[in-house]
Amino acid sequence: MKKHVMNLIKSIVFVGITVGVLVVLCVMFTPKTSDLEGGMTNPNARGFYGEPKNSIDILVLGDSNAYCAYSPMVIWDKYGVPSYVAAEGNQTIVGAEKLMNEVLKCQNPKLLIFDVNMLWSGNRNIQRVEDCVNSMIQCDVPVVNYHDRWKNMSLKDCFKKKNYTFRSTTRGQRLSRCVKPYVGDDKMEETEDKDGIPFVTRFFFEKLLRECNDKGIEVLLIETPTATSWTYARHTAMEEYAEEKGLTFIDFNTLTGKNAIDWNADTKDGGMHMNVYGAKKVTDYLGKYISKNYSFENKKADSAYSDWSKDCSDYKKYVKKKKIYIEPDESGNGVDKGDAVIEN
Repeated sequence: MKKHVMNLIKSIVFVGITVGVLVVLCVMFTPKTSDLEGGMTNPNARGFYGEPKNSIDILVLGDSNAYCAYSPMVIWDKYGVPSYVAAEGNQTIVGAEKLMNEVLKCQNPKLLIFDVNMLWSGNRNIQRVEDCVNSMIQCDVPVVNYHDRWKNMSLKDCFKKKNYTFRSTTRGQRLSRCVKPYVGDDKMEETEDKDGIPFVTRFFFEKLLRECNDKGIEVLLIETPTATSWTYARHTAMEEYAEEKGLTFIDFNTLTGKNAIDWNADTKDGGMHMNVYGAKKVTDYLGKYISKNYSFENKKADSAYSDWSKDCSDYKKYVKKKKIYIEPDESGNGVDKGDAVIEN
C-alpha cells in the first residue's frame, strides 16, 4: 500500500514539475513586442493590439482571401468607420476563434465580417481534426508556436513585460498591384450538387457564433472572390446554413453586372486572391451594404483617428501607382514582396 502511495506522490510531483517547466517556457518564449523583430507570428494580423483600446468597430476574420480582398482604408475613406482585418494565411476555424479572443482583450467590435472559405479547409475530415488540434496547441502553448525564438532571444527578453504597440498602416490588408488573370474553368455554374460544411469546422464555427452572440457582436458572412477554391455546391450549402441560422451571407462569386469580379484584371495570382483593384470593388460593395444595414459613427473628425486619414492618403497614392513606400515584412505586412513600390 505504501509503495502505491509513494508511486502516486512521485507521479503527482513529476506532473507538477513538468507543468511548471512548461508554464515558465511559455512565458519565456512568448514575444514581448508585437512586431516582426520581437518574433510575433503574423504581426500584421495582430496590429489591433497597437490601436487605441476599443477603437475598432468592425473586425474581419478569415484566411489569405480575406486579407487580400477587404480594405479597411476604403471603408474609412467613405464612411469614417475604423475596421481591422485579423486574417492569416491557411487559417483554421480554431485559429480564427482564438484570434478573435485576442482581439476582444483590447477591442470591442460591433460587427464581425467572417469569410467562410476556411470552413472547407483541408481535404479530409481527419486532416481537419489534425489542423484544429494543432491550432489549439499552438495558440494555448506558446512555446510550441515560438520555439524557434531561442535563436534570437536574450535572458532579458525572456521575462520582461509585454509591450504590444506595433501598428499596421494597412490595418491588416495585404496590398498588391500585380495583375495575373484567371484562365481556368468556371466553378460557379449552377448545379444541384451541395458540398455541406464539414462537421469538424461547423462545430467550432458555431462555438464562435455563440461567443459573438454572448458579446453582442453581430455577424455578417461573406465569401470573398476566389476562382480556384470556391464552388457553386459550397455556395448552395452556405446559403442554406445562413438561412438556418438567420444570418446574412454575401457571396462575391455570384454577383453580376458592375459588382461582378473581372477575372482578367482583379486578381493578382491567377484567380486565388484579389489585388487592390479587386479589393476596392469588394469593399465598395460591402461598405454600401453595411451603411444601409448597420449604424456606425463617422469618426473622421475625431482627432484620435488622425493617423487613419494619413494612412488612407498613402493607400490611395499606392493604388494610383504613385511613388509611395509601405514597408513590407516576411508575414505580409503592407505589400507583396514582388510588387514594385519605391520610396520617395
